[in-house]
Amino acid sequence: MQIRVLLKLVLPGIFCLVHAAPLDADHDGDVNIDGVVDVIDVLWGQQALHGTRSLSPAQEVHGDVAPLVSGIPQPDGTFNLGDELVILRMVLGGLNFSNPGNQFNVGDSIGEGEAADGTIGEAHHETVWSTGYNGSDSVNSFNERFEGIAAANYYENNASRDQLFNHAVSGAEMVDFAAQAQGVVATSVQAPSGAAEMVAVFLGNNDVCAASLNAMTDPGLFETYYRAGLDVLASSSATRNAQIHVSGIPAIYWLWNAKKDTFWCRVFAWPFVPCENLLDNAADDCDSDISREDPDNIYPGDGTNCQRRKTLHGIIRDTYNPILRDVLDEYRTSGQLPNARYTDIYDIRFDSQHVNGGDCFHPSTIGHALLAEKEWCRTHWGNSDPACSN
Repeated sequence: MQIRVLLKLVLPGIFCLVHAAPLDADHDGDVNIDGVVDVIDVLWGQQALHGTRSLSPAQEVHGDVAPLVSGIPQPDGTFNLGDELVILRMVLGGLNFSNPGNQFNVGDSIGEGEAADGTIGEAHHETVWSTGYNGSDSVNSFNERFEGIAAANYYENNASRDQLFNHAVSGAEMVDFAAQAQGVVATSVQAPSGAAEMVAVFLGNNDVCAASLNAMTDPGLFETYYRAGLDVLASSSATRNAQIHVSGIPAIYWLWNAKKDTFWCRVFAWPFVPCENLLDNAADDCDSDISREDPDNIYPGDGTNCQRRKTLHGIIRDTYNPILRDVLDEYRTSGQLPNARYTDIYDIRFDSQHVNGGDCFHPSTIGHALLAEKEWCRTHWGNSDPACSN
């Protein structure tokens, strides 16, 4: 059925609203709750808007998917024309909010779970916030959440499948995104669906962690490399309609703040961590405790090192993260990657327990648990998770 015909069916219902039930079910566009979003859901929604069909409370909630904010449903408690048009896009344009059938990971040392238990240089893929699979640790990873929601429909990551799903490489920068994306495309055929249904992307940390502020990856090149990776995902049928979850660069300033008073970290660990623009001369020379707790502003009495760290903090916030967000928005709105969504985690504060005690830099197991929780609750899946309402 052509889009013009469907719009003719939908538009007459513009003034007839159906009030939705409380947000206690998935907001996925599956109005008739048969497991798929198709033209039947569009027609049922149109009939509900006309008043010729009554939807159950659960059906109304499934249909409440609008408005979209950065590609993520922000249900407003009302089923109306906006919801109907989003469902139409889901049917005709590849827009998808359902739980993925698998999940791939692209990233750097954080994506490898490096030193999560404090062992310097040791990878812990089982602990990673996205594709982690250790059911006995404190990390409720995305992988474990999807498996818990619908195990029969989800091809979960585990120790034997990790090489298929986790493509993160310690030390990776944005320039490596395209190669990792190509790896996802190549291995996705091994999944039962023959495609990647979700790709978590967490890159950029090593681009901003450098020997000096001037040694960071040039923002123009950073964007070029980022686009190259997105182009790989957009050009393959195996990844084009995948749910692309791009994480912003976190406020790494708080990593320094969390461990600055630990002798081991300052004297033995940080001299070997390649993030000198954050960790060099690690002693606190900020004007005061108030200044140190306010990295967004430079105070008159802030020392050279404090000013350097705060400048780095601002560059991540004002230069690199907007590139990650705005370029991804372009790919989504153009339809190249219709399910690409950016998750801002810049406001997450890492305290001492969230940073491992070995290299004093990478997230600990508890840190990965924090990332998993915050990232999950900022996705459309988190909209219906009671744990995210706290």
